[in-house]
Amino acid sequence: MNIFTWNINGIRARKEALAAWLDSRKPDIVVLEEIKAQVSEIPETIRDFAGYRKFWNGSTFKKGYSGVGLLVRDGSLDEFTCEPPPFDIENRTLVLHAPQFTLIGTYVPRGDGEERYAVKLRYLADLKAFIAELLTEGREVILLGDINVALRDIDVHRSQNKPGAIGLRPEERAAIEAHLGLGLLDIVRELNPDKKDLFTWWPNWKFARERNLGWRIDCIYLTPALARKVSGVSVDLDEKSSDHAPVSVKLSL
Repeated sequence: MNIFTWNINGIRARKEALAAWLDSRKPDIVVLEEIKAQVSEIPETIRDFAGYRKFWNGSTFKKGYSGVGLLVRDGSLDEFTCEPPPFDIENRTLVLHAPQFTLIGTYVPRGDGEERYAVKLRYLADLKAFIAELLTEGREVILLGDINVALRDIDVHRSQNKPGAIGLRPEERAAIEAHLGLGLLDIVRELNPDKKDLFTWWPNWKFARERNLGWRIDCIYLTPALARKVSGVSVDLDEKSSDHAPVSVKLSL
């Protein structure tokens, strides 16, 4: 089973690229972050794309802002449900419950400005409490999405590793560490412990992507029992239509 996360940075702007990507990659599950569209605004080419069940948490909080989607390929899961969780704010989260696992797709707030930074920390705390409850129930968990935190110095290019920068602050890194403290594993880093310049997002500076001046903020965290079933991870560097690259994990279930 191939499971992807991709911050698409506007599904209407990326409709042709997304359709071509779905056709070529054929993910079993993909979480799309920052769709920037209400459900009624999802492009027809995506809404009617064959072979997938589609779930949307559209940008009702603010027009053209946030929003997530989750697509499940026909035949990949026998039974499941998908809906926003109780703690969701600003159309940032979808949760899929299947017999094998619970998958949480998230678009964590960036946190610019002190008010928005407080929102980010509260969201991460609520997300952690939700995961802790699932683990108490004995569920296997996959958390994936645009986390908007570079956890380690190795996860951000040295040119942008500036103290106090949003995405690098001690409090937000500690919040992600608390998620991992529940027992989740950062599977991309686990399988690439010393790999430098392993990035998933690049600023909109001239030639930043070509020079790989990026951050690793799109992540997949999962419980140890699921981690033992992982046969590979990847960052799809060939897909360049968004400022984020798709990230995937392959599970042998």
